[in-house]
Amino acid sequence: MASVKRLLKERAGVAKNPIPYVTFMEDDDDDDAMTDASADINEWRFVLVLDPAHDALGEASDIGKAADSPYCKPPPPSSSATSPTKGGILSGVKRAASKSSKKSGDNSAGQSTSESESGLAYFAFQLDFPTNYPFKPPTITVLGTNYHPNIKQDTGAMCDEILTGDGWGPTLNVKKICALLRKFLCEPDPDHPLEGNIAQLLVEKPGEYAEKAYKHAREHSTKAKAEEAMAKGKPGKKK
Repeated sequence: MASVKRLLKERAGVAKNPIPYVTFMEDDDDDDAMTDASADINEWRFVLVLDPAHDALGEASDIGKAADSPYCKPPPPSSSATSPTKGGILSGVKRAASKSSKKSGDNSAGQSTSESESGLAYFAFQLDFPTNYPFKPPTITVLGTNYHPNIKQDTGAMCDEILTGDGWGPTLNVKKICALLRKFLCEPDPDHPLEGNIAQLLVEKPGEYAEKAYKHAREHSTKAKAEEAMAKGKPGKKK
């Protein structure tokens, strides 16, 4: 019962103060549905957009930095170097994004462009909350087709120390979960992979990883496909 009360309170809070980079499924039909006690309060589905314009909403250590993510910025042709660059595993990816940003100009303010050229990437999630939430974390499933070393491609299961591991704590709430998911997407962890081949590519050929991640995002991480995945939910779920 305490879990239901907590979730209803959080749902009402999100309805009154929306998260700028998140759209919940219920918002499409009825804004008041977020406060409806008759709704399936233990299951939340939403689309999270990676948009560099939202980077200013918080510290990179809290929400990540979409401007540095290969999902959002096309790598330059020279990024396919076969050896890791100095400065850490992700430095090649981040440097590629930085160079591309300088060449293409600042388009992070949300100018009107076609979706394939906008540099935005959309991801659908489902949270299934246990009866002992917030003392135990929700089960998080990434819906649709994804390319990330810490997301299992066939099931959508994800691996993150805070959200799915020992780092979870009862002070976390839905807004913090969404912020951490944004950071999770921006900062892959090749040391704890669920997809070994993707993690290996990130470590050994960061430029090639950036190219593949960007291409995948342009083809699969679109708004339309994310919304479709959100509507369907987890495989085998009845509507």
